[in-house]
Amino acid sequence: MTDMEHKPNGWNLLTNQMTEEQWKDYFECRKKYDIKLSDEEIKDILTKTLEFIDDQDKYVEISKKVPLLPGSAIVFKAFHGLKAMKDYNLSLAKEVYPDEF
Repeated sequence: MTDMEHKPNGWNLLTNQMTEEQWKDYFECRKKYDIKLSDEEIKDILTKTLEFIDDQDKYVEISKKVPLLPGSAIVFKAFHGLKAMKDYNLSLAKEVYPDEF
């Protein structure tokens, strides 16, 4: 079965409405961004963000590579929807909530 046949829980809620093309993009983002990182790799990313403390766009771009904590991810999904979080690292959240992302 394909990812499209296994859309996350709540896929049909108003905050998660997407076209089939957007769903394809969402699942491609899951493959691209959901990377399990070591503590050292996370530390390196967070250290790098400090170089861009005055460049909010670059800071956010780099910090999105750090896996969202599961509790934060599930709350983000509830308030903003899956489309808004497509380019975040959800690797940890998927371990705790495998059917939500």
